[in-house]
Amino acid sequence: MDDAREPVRTLLPQDHDTKSLYFLLNSLVVPRPIAWVSSLTADGTTNLAPHSYFTVAASAPPMVSFTSIGDKDTLRNVRATGEFVVNLVDHTLIDHMNVSSAAAPPDVSEFELAGVTPDASRFVAPPRVVEAPVALECRVVQIVEVGNGRMVVGEVLAFHVAERLWNEKDRVDPGLLDAVARMGGSTYATTRDRFDLRRPTYDELVGTE
Repeated sequence: MDDAREPVRTLLPQDHDTKSLYFLLNSLVVPRPIAWVSSLTADGTTNLAPHSYFTVAASAPPMVSFTSIGDKDTLRNVRATGEFVVNLVDHTLIDHMNVSSAAAPPDVSEFELAGVTPDASRFVAPPRVVEAPVALECRVVQIVEVGNGRMVVGEVLAFHVAERLWNEKDRVDPGLLDAVARMGGSTYATTRDRFDLRRPTYDELVGTE
């Protein structure tokens, strides 16, 4: 059999600066869903910022996590209040999300800057984004410092999910959600192209069934 290996470039972290490694990781770990995090400053100013280092941390109890690279406004707010809301970004909210990514002063509300509507949450003080199809009210469980990252883990206290996203099996249809994800650099992607794979059993793989 011919050698199937293709040419590769091996990089060692110690040979590259922080900025280069940042762009490398962001281009390799893709796509990354966007946590559009709303929080409150100590004086009650609403803050809204996108974070693409975002994932599920646990399912029982339900927990999600997002990571802030460095001490940004969102991180300072959740440290002070212990609360935040993760709003999910669909295709209709791309431009609004992008506006909120600007480095605005802490006393400026990105809700107003981005032209989206705050709505009172049920269990936490930070508001959710009315226009977002999904919002997760979260209470901070822990903040873990890893390198220059600050990983915020939050327990989900309430899920707000648009009725139009539910299918006939009473499950959320990801295709209807039309979520936006971050790729490398300034590139984004949607989740419109999908395919299904059934997980095989071990017995099927070894032919014992």
